[in-house]
Amino acid sequence: MRKRNRKNKIFGPITVMIIISVLIILASFIASMFSIQADKTIINNGVLETSLSTVNNFLSLDGIKYLFSNTILNFQMFEPLVMVIISLIAFGVADTSGLLQLVFKPLRNVKSSTVTLFVVFLGFISSIIGEYSFVILLPLVGLVYRYIGRNSVLGIITAFLGITLGYASGAIFNYDQYLLGTLTEVAATIDVDPSYKYNNLSTLYIMLASMIVLVPIISKLIDVLIAPKFKKPLIEESDMSVSKRGLTYSLVALGIMLLLLAYLIIPGMPGSGILLDNSQTEYIAMLFSETAPFKEGIMLIFLLIMMVCSFVYGKISKNLETSQGFTESLSKCLQNSGYLLALMFFASQMYAILEWTNLGEIIVCKLVEFLSLMQTSGVLLIIMFIILVIVMTIFVPSTLAKWTVVSPLIVPLFMRANITPDMTQFVFQVADGIGKTITPLFAFFIVMLGFMHNNNADEDYSISLFGTIKLIMPTVLISTAFWIIFVAIWYLAGFPIGISGSSIL
Repeated sequence: MRKRNRKNKIFGPITVMIIISVLIILASFIASMFSIQADKTIINNGVLETSLSTVNNFLSLDGIKYLFSNTILNFQMFEPLVMVIISLIAFGVADTSGLLQLVFKPLRNVKSSTVTLFVVFLGFISSIIGEYSFVILLPLVGLVYRYIGRNSVLGIITAFLGITLGYASGAIFNYDQYLLGTLTEVAATIDVDPSYKYNNLSTLYIMLASMIVLVPIISKLIDVLIAPKFKKPLIEESDMSVSKRGLTYSLVALGIMLLLLAYLIIPGMPGSGILLDNSQTEYIAMLFSETAPFKEGIMLIFLLIMMVCSFVYGKISKNLETSQGFTESLSKCLQNSGYLLALMFFASQMYAILEWTNLGEIIVCKLVEFLSLMQTSGVLLIIMFIILVIVMTIFVPSTLAKWTVVSPLIVPLFMRANITPDMTQFVFQVADGIGKTITPLFAFFIVMLGFMHNNNADEDYSISLFGTIKLIMPTVLISTAFWIIFVAIWYLAGFPIGISGSSIL
């Protein structure tokens, strides 16, 4: 055991990321020596354009200059950084006030399997807020599991698998689906069917059905394959005061803020909708476009709600008796987050190196070219597509970046095989979510490792990158098999996949 622990400490996540970065650099050198390149086809102003994508050698003078000139900028531009810090502040004050303990304490009497089912379900439906779901749900579930006497690390893994494996599913479409749909429509109309129009609700039925089917399956897999690996910690009885009056006033404050928020994001009333991007026509785009105040401020909104509710409860319950106690609570979860910040620093450099070398894009282009040359159709084509997209995602986790390269060739290919663009996009999203569960090149996979480290109360459990992948891999593989079976049955049966949406042309 000691030898294994020493090995895990040497090859911890930061060390592994440094090794991966070095391997990427060496791969770029070798690929550039052999002049490895690929044809990249995209749609530009309604026209298919094919260009040559080549590898950039990171061991060149330009690569070395880039490393030293952009290290700080890469860290500053690392998307999860600010979101994670705000999330930690919000949950720090909520935990210190005692509000969350009071709210979730009744879950102690709920069966473990039911809790797992509910967390996975939350992961599925949280896709509506996109990647914000990772920085809100992961630390929240970690705290809840601690309150109810379950292992916090297990809770974080459960939430992560629920979000990723259910990213194509859920109760309603998200902004990523809307953006993919715009590319899908152009890819379909430019070469096959000029009359095709993408409908955001065209996959609603299959999304809801897959959630109903897959949530219990994934929950059961987690309970059987992952949960037994974690010891059940002792429940720490809190000495914080409990105040039903404080909870009541806190809920009133929450209701007022939610009503105000609703007014700020509902268009058409006097002074309303100021958090919307009114240059957009679709409501989902008004909320989540790159310039929408709501999207830019969603973490601030979350922080304000948590601060106000926690302050109200903490003051009435006297868990936060002084203003100094309140301000100190804001930094509670940041005090032990040095390792998480270090993880994100090295991850930001690893991602920047991979993007600069262009290796990921070339891998995607090669796989798209391979699939387009295959003489297959029907279910076999769908299965091959799922497998190849999972491989693509390991190297290029960005959903939009992949679909930009994939859709111009694959959407027409599927249409000629009598598979609708809507079904093609849904299958792509399924595979994209699966791939993100097992790649260290996905930013929020690294964030998950950081949260796991922060919540690791069991000193015998060593948090490692590949150890975590090994732990979740059986669940991911079996879930992938069920996803393939579900999609295949739906396609073969010819069920409608949504409102005005079908799987077969």
